[in-house]
Amino acid sequence: MKSGRNFFLTVFSVVTFCLCFFAEVHAEKKVVAVMPLENVSGYAEYKVAEIMTENLIVEIQNSGSYTVAERTQMGRVLKEQGFQNLTSDSPVEIGEMTGAHYSVVGKVTMAVVANNPSGNVLGNFLNQLNTGGNNLLSSAGNYIHNLKAKVAMDVRFVDNKTGEIVFARTFEGSKSGQNPQATLNAACKVAAQNFLKELQSLNPFAARIAEISGDEIYIDEGSESGLRKGETLIVARESSPIVIKGKIVGMKNNIVGKVKVVEVNSEYSICKVEGGTSSIKKGDIVKRG
Repeated sequence: MKSGRNFFLTVFSVVTFCLCFFAEVHAEKKVVAVMPLENVSGYAEYKVAEIMTENLIVEIQNSGSYTVAERTQMGRVLKEQGFQNLTSDSPVEIGEMTGAHYSVVGKVTMAVVANNPSGNVLGNFLNQLNTGGNNLLSSAGNYIHNLKAKVAMDVRFVDNKTGEIVFARTFEGSKSGQNPQATLNAACKVAAQNFLKELQSLNPFAARIAEISGDEIYIDEGSESGLRKGETLIVARESSPIVIKGKIVGMKNNIVGKVKVVEVNSEYSICKVEGGTSSIKKGDIVKRG
């Protein structure tokens, strides 16, 4: 009877530990409230501010390091509190109401979809060649990007607890294509990805190569670090110490190659070398470029 009770207590302790552990891991992710961006670009053909806001939400949510405040909750707070015009105190108030640690506040300042000169030149050249109705040349014309979209947004990333602006920058994106709306969306995606790079620089990623097996490279960081499948990482090797005022303050790193993340697990990830042969070795540092 006593052994049964001990077994029950052991199981209970393990389950409790696991629940606490997973709760702690989940709590590590900071919540970001993405405020609807304002369109001051003068571009009214498509809802560029909504497209840009959506791309920011997707990039932040998929980063693995942050999670985005739930949309219906955000919409309710904005509606109930009447945040039509954001002030310097708005992020702090929104943080208190939604539990978000940070807020993204900004404006779309430029949005242009225009003819792509290089695409038009190539298209005209193919048309001149295709005087005989060559099907191959006609098909090639379908892949000519005759449009180019350019966008820019001014964004502030704010600490909701203190109201401090962590960073404020202009992020741009450009992309060529054939369909105006799809090309604009692609340009917004590039701008959102540039924003994410700045955001990730706040928490630099670094790992070590733990093992190399054939063409698979195992690194000692996984999903909990915010690493994502498909990311390309730089591999560097420590060479000589950096000495300032007689103290070693760091190590010089020589870039020896690049790897692409192909599988992400909780505590480790698997990568493969990009760009052919490499001198990558066990113990080398892996980081974002």
